[in-house]
Amino acid sequence: MNCQNNWVEMTDEELAIAAYGEGIPPESLKDEEEGGETIIITVSMDSETTQMPFGTVNTGPFLELFWRKTGADCDGEEELMQLPDGNTYLISLAEHCE
Repeated sequence: MNCQNNWVEMTDEELAIAAYGEGIPPESLKDEEEGGETIIITVSMDSETTQMPFGTVNTGPFLELFWRKTGADCDGEEELMQLPDGNTYLISLAEHCE
């Protein structure tokens, strides 16, 4: 895996490959019966990995990709982002999660 200092130099595609190390899932069929509830994913910015509904992602490249797509990069910021499974989630950034 690339050094953290190189995240800025990577393309969005390279970041996606680095972030979704378990593989980018195929787009799922959205379940209309869920009532449109938005799932909140809290990303601990100091963790190496983050658990997503479709698997574990590498936090460093994910945060760079999240910043590029939403502009959010500070503790407490929340933004909607469509993830590779085709669903949109509310991503909440946190400095420390226990």
